[in-house]
Amino acid sequence: MFSQKFKELEEKIKNTAELVARLRQENKEWEKKYQAAEKRIREMEAELQRIRDEQTLLTPTVQSMLQQLDGAREEAPEKTIHTLQERAAQEPNNHRVYFDLGYTYEKQGQYEKAIAEYKKALKIKPDFLEATEHLAFLLEKLSRDQEASPLWERILSLKKRR
Repeated sequence: MFSQKFKELEEKIKNTAELVARLRQENKEWEKKYQAAEKRIREMEAELQRIRDEQTLLTPTVQSMLQQLDGAREEAPEKTIHTLQERAAQEPNNHRVYFDLGYTYEKQGQYEKAIAEYKKALKIKPDFLEATEHLAFLLEKLSRDQEASPLWERILSLKKRR
């Protein structure tokens, strides 16, 4: 009877030892994974900091460039108009040139000239959504609702096609 209980006890000890060995091995594997995860987190944090530092350095530069661009636009509207007029003469079928010219006139408050240029763009490319929208908004702004109304219908039609 003792020998039977002794064998059972030995078997339980053996099973327990195997279980402990497996748990130790799993623990080592989890430790390795944990260390790898910790290392990856440190790398990602370093990369994030590098990106933040880079962004901090670039932000004033980008702001400066945007200010310079805005300044150049304000300083040279006549030059821009002249350049676009020359392009329109060279490329009379380029709807985009007429749109850009209309947009430039609109930004300067020269609304009638802008309307004329938008209409030229639409004559070349009738389904030019951007020109249609600008023309409709400008006509609305000038309280010319009768002229703007069919344009709004056209805009809806063009947007449905997309």
